[in-house]
Amino acid sequence: MFRSVAQCRLYPAGTGVLARHLPPVGLPSAKPSASPNTFTQTRWATKKAGGSSKNGRTSKPKYLGFKVLHNAKVNPGTIIIRQRGTQWHPGQNVGMGRDHTLFALIPGRVVLHYDLSRQRRYVSVDDGTLPPLPSRPEMKKRLTDSLDLEKYLEMGGEERLAYVQEKIKEIARATEEDAQKALKTRLMEKGRRKFDLVDITLL
Repeated sequence: MFRSVAQCRLYPAGTGVLARHLPPVGLPSAKPSASPNTFTQTRWATKKAGGSSKNGRTSKPKYLGFKVLHNAKVNPGTIIIRQRGTQWHPGQNVGMGRDHTLFALIPGRVVLHYDLSRQRRYVSVDDGTLPPLPSRPEMKKRLTDSLDLEKYLEMGGEERLAYVQEKIKEIARATEEDAQKALKTRLMEKGRRKFDLVDITLL
């Protein structure tokens, strides 16, 4: 029944056959040896981690840019261009809103022109009374044709700048004189509507 005499002495009397299945009395129980096929349960995350994005925002479109182009017919209140800042400045017969939107004040045709002395782009509305307004390429060509190339190449940096600025002023004066002459010519044309001059100081 017992494997050794020591086990017979350590087990209490009356245990019978079941005594060999019990651990010896007074002796520490042996630890089970680790098996290489032992299964260990591990709990993983049940929800996938969300990633980060830098361009996940959306905003309403602003619809910026020209709504009507050069030489297009417009009515009073027609929006010509929506912009951020004054990339295009209001010229004659054109108003500007608080958000720099340019709109027509009178019926006519849109004219895009350039001021060489201020180096600004303008939008005007011509109702038939405005003189010819030169565009940016035309003004640049006038400036190039007016320069004396040999004289320009002989100058230094500051002299070149002063020389070009003087030419720009001359072109601006000549353009203003031509505009005044053209305006007088148009006002004297036959078939135009008559208008009365009113002295506003008497009102």
